[in-house]
Amino acid sequence: MTGRGRSGSRPLRILAIHRYYWPDAPPYASMLRRIVSSWQQVGHQVDVLSSQPSYKAALENQKRPASERLDGARVSRLSLPSESGRPVVRILNALKLCAAIWCKALLGRRYDVIMVSTAPPVLAGFACALVARLRGSRFIYHCMDIHPEIGRISGEFRNPVVFRTLQAMDRWSCRQARPVVVLSDDMQHALENRKAGDTLEIAVINNFSLPSDEEVCEKLPFTMERNGFNLIFAGNIGRFQGLEALIKAMALLSDRPDIRLILMGEGAAKSELESLARELEANVHFVGHHPVSVAKLAMQKADAGFVSLASDIYRYAYPSKTMTYLEQGCPLLVAVEPESRLAKEVLENQLGAAVSAGDGDSIAQGILSMADDSSQLQQAKMNAESWGRKNYSESEVLPLWQALLESPSK
Repeated sequence: MTGRGRSGSRPLRILAIHRYYWPDAPPYASMLRRIVSSWQQVGHQVDVLSSQPSYKAALENQKRPASERLDGARVSRLSLPSESGRPVVRILNALKLCAAIWCKALLGRRYDVIMVSTAPPVLAGFACALVARLRGSRFIYHCMDIHPEIGRISGEFRNPVVFRTLQAMDRWSCRQARPVVVLSDDMQHALENRKAGDTLEIAVINNFSLPSDEEVCEKLPFTMERNGFNLIFAGNIGRFQGLEALIKAMALLSDRPDIRLILMGEGAAKSELESLARELEANVHFVGHHPVSVAKLAMQKADAGFVSLASDIYRYAYPSKTMTYLEQGCPLLVAVEPESRLAKEVLENQLGAAVSAGDGDSIAQGILSMADDSSQLQQAKMNAESWGRKNYSESEVLPLWQALLESPSK
């Protein structure tokens, strides 16, 4: 489709930037493709700047053309090596991407809109904000995570000088944005609590269910028992998920062989968690990484999906797997602070149960409460599917991105 946008305004020239893009593995790589495609379909002209698939070194990561047309958009890909466990490479990749941003957006064609997400953190946002200011472009800052605050919690930016420098850069980037897009009220409040944060233009648009580009999966490649209670965690097995407490909770339930935990995914914490599960003789099954279509079928068959965040992370991030669980009719067991938007949403809408983060005893009690109340669990299943489709389907969320793009910035 070409011509004028849906609102009747002229087509916009847009540059969307993210470290990873479909068919790479991170959830945002596929979500951004859907956002870009929706803009392209209503007549806007979209370019994408990203990299060759490289998110997980263990995957095949087939090389794509350096420049290609995908869903009508022009996608340019840099050759950047995998960064997993390689902090120096991560920094070099970020600098290379920033240099490419300058070459494409400052020295090349002028874009009406430049949008970037938070991968790589801080530097990409700063580079885009500066280029947008110099070229008179509208800057949209899609903060899937808020940095450097998350980096301070993880220890990555624990040096106070580094933290203050990065935060000053990111505050400036946020002031240029029209708007900053965040995923939750908690994230909005975190930005507003920064120095001069009350002057920012902020929009809250949460993610939609993770898109699947494969054929519908009809049979799982691993065993999931039909009897008993199956709790699933599907996603990155990293250090922010608080999964150690979940393994300990399963060990406390060793007298209940009917309660099983399936951990689907890969990540930095996987080997440690496997060792812990063996040591505690917990009923935990690690099934590795699988395509989205397999994960969705597993969620449909599971009795509940587990979502957790390490302490204080809820202020700066929102777990994207939440929407995919809900759309598949999978109730939630969330381990996060009770004041978080996530916990409140689950309890207020009867989507499952909420327990204290990082507390094995509390998580074990939450699992028992769901496993032993079949009527409440069945109601939560129906509520989850209805709520997910109503609030987190592509048909509901993508129009918000269209409206944001076509609304005048302040």
